[in-house]
Amino acid sequence: MHLKWYMEFVASILVLAITAALALLLNYYRRLLNDGRREYPREELIHAHNFIINEWQRIVSADPATGYAGVIAGVLLGYMLSYTGGVYGEHYESAFFHSAILPALWFIGQPYLKDKAEEMQWPSLIRKFIDNDLTFFFGLSCTIASQSLVAYGFYHALSFLWVFINFVVVIALVLYYFHKRDGQEKSGLPDRTRRENRI
Repeated sequence: MHLKWYMEFVASILVLAITAALALLLNYYRRLLNDGRREYPREELIHAHNFIINEWQRIVSADPATGYAGVIAGVLLGYMLSYTGGVYGEHYESAFFHSAILPALWFIGQPYLKDKAEEMQWPSLIRKFIDNDLTFFFGLSCTIASQSLVAYGFYHALSFLWVFINFVVVIALVLYYFHKRDGQEKSGLPDRTRRENRI
């Protein structure tokens, strides 16, 4: 029993890392392919590990403290929600807590929370967190998506179609959230170095 729990925990960390890396990589290519060019240097296309690291650094660069705090809070909340299903059964049986519904609720409700926080003058720390919630949403969404994969992989209690569809929806929400938060940055990569090695 303890061995299976340990294996599930390790697997959940690995799957979370892979899911987060996939979301960051897809976001990089989204920005890259939206810059209007028809030719790209080879190094802008094939060095995936650099792209993932650079995307993460770009996301947290504006406010590293809030960024790291946000992703940690999102991951912890994601794990808590994933295991909340155990209140009325085994945690891996909960389709609701392993779905895109929870990230979607934050996605829809964040603008309302932001306006409410300003209107009611909530503490500045809370307002800052809500206003800079990108990494929180990223951590929460990737954790929910990865936990659904782990629940399916270990227990097969959820339908594969349900897990797959929700995984795709969650990743799409994350990419759209990134797109919304690009701010004044143009869709391409303004900090790229143009080289002559074209493909």
